[in-house]
Amino acid sequence: MVFNDKKNIDRDLSHEEECDDPKKIIVKRKPVKCPICGFKPVATILYGFPAFSPELDEEIKAGKTTLGGCSIYFRQPRWECSKCGTLFYKDSDMNFFKGWNL
Repeated sequence: MVFNDKKNIDRDLSHEEECDDPKKIIVKRKPVKCPICGFKPVATILYGFPAFSPELDEEIKAGKTTLGGCSIYFRQPRWECSKCGTLFYKDSDMNFFKGWNL
């Protein structure tokens, strides 16, 4: 179930959609801070084979970026809380194939 406590989540971020895990949240945009634990910044998940650099290493250490693995699929989370691990999915990614006969 999507976390949907209106006191803790900005209305612009929440949706009435089902997820199979309470630590998965569907949002319209990247949250500034995690609505579950309050940690900020929320990390952008980088998929594929990144070219490591001192800048990327600093972003990972600061919690601004996290590595998502080399496999890239549809409907993967875009952001993750570096503290509690809550995953954030962009609503347009989740709805992209609705109505398609795949």
